[in-house]
Amino acid sequence: MEKEVQKFSIKHPTVEDAQSITDLVSLCDIEEIGEPDITLSDVLDMWNSIQIETDAWIVLSTTNEIIGYGFVEITGANRMDTCVFVHPQYKNQGIGSVLLKKVEERAKVLAKGKDGGQKLMNQIPFTNTAARDLVENRGYRFSRLYERMKIELEGQPIQPLLPEGITLQSFQANYDENTLFSLYDETFRDAWGYTKKDSSTWISQKQGEGYDPSLWIIAWKDSKPVGFLMSRMQDDGLFIDLLGVKSDYRKHGIGKAMLLHIFGLAYQRKQKTILLFVDTDSLTNANRLYQNVGMFPHSQTAIYMKELTI
Repeated sequence: MEKEVQKFSIKHPTVEDAQSITDLVSLCDIEEIGEPDITLSDVLDMWNSIQIETDAWIVLSTTNEIIGYGFVEITGANRMDTCVFVHPQYKNQGIGSVLLKKVEERAKVLAKGKDGGQKLMNQIPFTNTAARDLVENRGYRFSRLYERMKIELEGQPIQPLLPEGITLQSFQANYDENTLFSLYDETFRDAWGYTKKDSSTWISQKQGEGYDPSLWIIAWKDSKPVGFLMSRMQDDGLFIDLLGVKSDYRKHGIGKAMLLHIFGLAYQRKQKTILLFVDTDSLTNANRLYQNVGMFPHSQTAIYMKELTI
């Protein structure tokens, strides 16, 4: 039987709320995809790039249980991202609407004084039709579909076959920062949702929870950097955050070699689960690459976009 909530309160979270928020989002994940897709380190990592005292909110029941959570994050010069979560037992009581209103009000404040049009991206499980209806009624339009892909390693991965002249090296802190950022900036410049970022801020945000330089890989063609892979170890597996190869070096097996290399590192550390998210309309057909190394789609996330009017 669903709980009846006549009143609830909303406030900004504190660091002490991180585990309860993780538990809430896990419940939402289980309802949508059958298993949790978040860890405590994910929440803390996200909070490394937002101000929770102004840009995140929790909704409390009359018994002080966290039953809702939302945030807004600046992810580029003209882009902000948001997610809103409501406890499965407290749906259809206006909690999602209240959180979304808070998000949009704050996004407009953050957008003031910025040049160019500001876009707010909302990530929603594709199967959550009620949430999709909610954002559509608030002026968002469907923009993109992302797949969560996964593989469970059943044995030692095969050794990567490196193209001639290609070597793979782990990221060297205090040395490779500019190289890594330049690779990211060049290989993702044409990707959907790309916005220009400051290199030091980008590196700092990526070096959050779970940061391990040995899981950041740079591919070199002789002495020239041509590709990169960034990943981190999480409680639920090794998560591949970004993979990019310069356009002149694509379709030569470099991306596949980096993937198999990181699979091997994960297996050595007794981690058999590998996870990532990919744009189903990727210009480089990245999903085909991941399928080629044995990964399979596990769930889908719909991206809705709204132009902010200041």
